[in-house]
Amino acid sequence: MTQQYDQDYLKKALAEEREIARLDLRVRTSTPGGLGLSIESNLYLVTGGTSSGHGLRSSEILPKWRRHRTAAGALAIKHMLNIRHDLEVEYAVTVGYGAGRRGVTEFYGAHPSIEFATMAAIVRAAIQKLTEELDERAALNPTRSSSSRRPGARATSKPKGNP
Repeated sequence: MTQQYDQDYLKKALAEEREIARLDLRVRTSTPGGLGLSIESNLYLVTGGTSSGHGLRSSEILPKWRRHRTAAGALAIKHMLNIRHDLEVEYAVTVGYGAGRRGVTEFYGAHPSIEFATMAAIVRAAIQKLTEELDERAALNPTRSSSSRRPGARATSKPKGNP
């Protein structure tokens, strides 16, 4: 049995597209409001903004990595992802990257079609790869913690009683 295009499936797809935009393009996104999501719903780049964090919706539409095969293919090429289909035993697609690293496996039955399973595996593998790269960069460049400041710079409490 295959998954249908329902609102929950589309919400998960859009959430993963927002995550890959945040990690790969380093941008904030917005989703359209309205009556409901469809397979053709667009994510928009959020530009501008004020100190409260609200931005203006620009006209730039982000790629549909989880919903359009050419966008997913471009993402796979950009991040050098390997795609393997198992049509005989597991009925799944596995997308991996690098030598000896784990891949992301998506079963065909969890998606509306084989094509959507492949796009989901590509996006999830790219998210995993970008998250690992982000963690590696953070480990190589740790920020100073507040406890590493000199003790004289810390606030002191007032003595109790009348001075």
